[in-house]
Amino acid sequence: MRFAMEMWQDDSSLAYVKLAQHLAAHKSYKEACAALDIAAKKFPLAAKSRLRAARLQIIHERALHRGDINTAQAACEILSALFSPVQGVDIEVKIDVTRRHAQTLLGAGQFAEAASVAHSLFNTCYKYKMQLEGIIALILLAEIHKKAGSFVSGLPYALASLTLSKTFNLDLVHALAMVTLAELWLGLGPTHAQQALSLLQQCMTLVLGHGGRELRARTYLAVARCHLCNPAYSVHTNSQAVCEPLQAAAEEFEALEDNEQASEVYYLQARVFHVLGAVEERDHAAALFQKFTLALREAQTMETLNLPQ
Repeated sequence: MRFAMEMWQDDSSLAYVKLAQHLAAHKSYKEACAALDIAAKKFPLAAKSRLRAARLQIIHERALHRGDINTAQAACEILSALFSPVQGVDIEVKIDVTRRHAQTLLGAGQFAEAASVAHSLFNTCYKYKMQLEGIIALILLAEIHKKAGSFVSGLPYALASLTLSKTFNLDLVHALAMVTLAELWLGLGPTHAQQALSLLQQCMTLVLGHGGRELRARTYLAVARCHLCNPAYSVHTNSQAVCEPLQAAAEEFEALEDNEQASEVYYLQARVFHVLGAVEERDHAAALFQKFTLALREAQTMETLNLPQ
């Protein structure tokens, strides 16, 4: 009877963790933490391990979006200490922590270090035949090169992830790879804008129907950028082609508390409204740009939050 109860609590706490992860990706961090709070009250023993790890993962994601690298790094370090140091044990969670470490280095602008960790991550995934995690590592490598401005160097990783995700029928991962590839094409200049837009149009239905907030926001922003950098596009002729995706991206990035991306969206909005002669809308977007730019600077300099040990 006691064993059955422990199994039930274990399964139930896992369900709450999955719910929290879904809420963090599709709703808000506040709702995700609320789900974990309920689980902690119902399953106090489980809260000491699985639920604590889930909370730290959410704290890490939120800190990265806000630009709070100190808190993100601290969450990573605590997560790493939760699991066995023995090689081959807890391999899935160790891969997750390694990926988070690379993302934290990327957020800090340490591109070479982030790439080194991501390469090590891919090798580990290959060694243990973890296809999904390996593809995610390839996309991460493409992201690192994109953020570093090495767009050409990022293309092979994005293309490899695109091929592998299609082979294994990983639809959402395939969509993520397509969006990443489109962003890389955009980085190469206006001549590739139409190629990038074509990729985004192929995955748009899946992204909007099943993707999380971050993927949706990135897609909306990329679509707007495709039009804005296309020499053949005129804001006066079809302003909604950029105004609508920019507004949608702004809402998604705000919900994610992504200060850097939100500030970029409002900067583009202000430029578009300026061209259209919409002074009131331009000034409102400019004020929001300043707001999120200031929030990013504050997050980058704030002290580490108190985290669950």
